[in-house]
Amino acid sequence: MSKAAIDHRTQITELTDIALEARAGALGVDKSAVSRKVLQEWAEKVHREHRLFARRLAAHGMQLELDGVEPADDGIPRSAARR
Repeated sequence: MSKAAIDHRTQITELTDIALEARAGALGVDKSAVSRKVLQEWAEKVHREHRLFARRLAAHGMQLELDGVEPADDGIPRSAARR
């Protein structure tokens, strides 16, 4: 089951708007559909890159944690991380 879509609004450049409009016209869909697809493909690419990076680090005996990265950066409050 897929999760509900989250409303995400942002400003884009005129060039990006024209590109979205052109692709939407070529595919017969609206610009929002093109934007969603582009962002979904980007997120999947980033996810694959992260997984590959983590595997390569592990293969070389290294850990994914980086110096200077705090637990709060993972969305975990500092007080909860110390327990």
